[in-house]
Amino acid sequence: MVPTKLAVLSQVCLISTLSILATPLFASERSIPELVDAVNGTPDDASREAGKKVKLRNHAKGFCTSGEFTPNPALQDFLTIPFFNQAEIDITARFSLGGTNLHASDKASGRFMSLKIDSDKESLNFVTTNAERFFASNLEDFFIFQTKVKQGAEGKQWLIDNKPDASAFFDYIKLLPPSASFANSRYFGVNSFLFSASTGEIKPGRWIFEPVSGVINLSQTELANLSDDFLKTELLTRIKEKPAVWDLYIQLAQEGDEIDDPTVLWPETRQRLLVGQVIVNGDRDTETSTLQCDKGIFNPLLLPKGIAPSADPILNARTAAYVESFIRRL
Repeated sequence: MVPTKLAVLSQVCLISTLSILATPLFASERSIPELVDAVNGTPDDASREAGKKVKLRNHAKGFCTSGEFTPNPALQDFLTIPFFNQAEIDITARFSLGGTNLHASDKASGRFMSLKIDSDKESLNFVTTNAERFFASNLEDFFIFQTKVKQGAEGKQWLIDNKPDASAFFDYIKLLPPSASFANSRYFGVNSFLFSASTGEIKPGRWIFEPVSGVINLSQTELANLSDDFLKTELLTRIKEKPAVWDLYIQLAQEGDEIDDPTVLWPETRQRLLVGQVIVNGDRDTETSTLQCDKGIFNPLLLPKGIAPSADPILNARTAAYVESFIRRL
């Protein structure tokens, strides 16, 4: 292993160890290697080794860019999170599609945005999707979903017939149109976190990113005139002229809302707190942190003081699964 890879691996393990130890998996749940195998479609030794050789990963088709985060000073009136009590903070962003196919078509509806917001002392990572609803509430159902979708139409039909959460997810995706740009997509953190309020209370909430330029979707006619690889060029060209900007909100739960189940949507009427603005402008695209963006993980459990994970089993398995996938690609 070359020194650079060793250094990156050491850093990944260091930032994730406490998260993994603090959130053990129950014996009844699937193991982390099994979950990664299900996502990668590598159910046996031969396929697993073949996957390692080609550095198989989820969200394979993607790219990195950069920008800054500007916190909303008024947030401190509601929440006690020192991380947000500062000026602009550097951002490393990765935009991607779902799945392991490096050549997936951009004409599908799925859009994903991951962010690293790094200050001198603390960091905050986001892993988000343009689908507000998730397809599984526990690791066993996550494993089953990933395994069955690899079986094509027959597996999908089995999920529709036997797994209500998966069926609801498919219904949602069926109505989700492809956006014209990564910059014109909403993004959701489907998992809940616990936020320290200025009153001393703990407030559960979820992240929502709203595009300042609005949600713009494509018709089938418009899609037909585009290539299968239009998204990267579109965004990188766009930000040369004008940054892509999102307002970041925390959607707060009310008493009785399901906190630990990402398949459950909360009403749109729930209170939102404006956290600040994400500004993607490409200003640091030649810096090492951006150029080596893929040589690490986006760890959603790397949290600053004042933010803690909920008990959601999907959330608490993410870091360990990302580390397992990362190690297989070394």
